[in-house]
Amino acid sequence: MMKPRYISRVAVTRPDNTTPYTALDVIGTDPASVIEFANIAPQGGGTIVLLYGSLMASVGTGGPQQTRLHLYSEAPSSIADNAAYNLPSGDREKYMGYITLGVPLDLGDTMFAEDDFLRKTVTAKSSSIFAIAQAVGAYTPAAQTVNTWELRSVEA
Repeated sequence: MMKPRYISRVAVTRPDNTTPYTALDVIGTDPASVIEFANIAPQGGGTIVLLYGSLMASVGTGGPQQTRLHLYSEAPSSIADNAAYNLPSGDREKYMGYITLGVPLDLGDTMFAEDDFLRKTVTAKSSSIFAIAQAVGAYTPAAQTVNTWELRSVEA
C-alpha cells in the first residue's frame, strides 16, 4: 500500500523596502514571520519525511541567496522581518531542526532553488508544520518580493 503524499505551498510577500539583510536575518513580512505549511501532514499530526523543498522568488535579482527554513511542530514566536533569527526558550520544545536550500538560479524574471533529496523526518502535532525563513548570507532585497515556499512529504 502506498503511503499518502502531501504538498504545501505558501506565498510570502516581503515588506515594501530594500533594507539589506545581514547574514542570518529572518526573511518575512512586516511584522510577522511565521510560515504555515498547511496539510503537509496527516490530519491530527504524525511523523512525516520531508522529501522536497523549493523557493521561487518573484524577481530576477534582489532575491534571497541561500536560505534556511527553521521548522516547528507548532507556531513559534514571531520574529520581525530583517531581525536576527533567535530560538527563544519558549519555542525549544516546538523546534524540529532546519532545512537549507541552495543558492537560487536566475531564471530571468524569477529566481528558483530546490532540494529534491531532503529526507528530513519530523513529527507534526497537526496537519501543519511551521517555519521561519532565514537568509544564510547577506543580500539586498527587492521591495515586495513574493517568495513562494513549497514542501513535499510522505508519511513515515
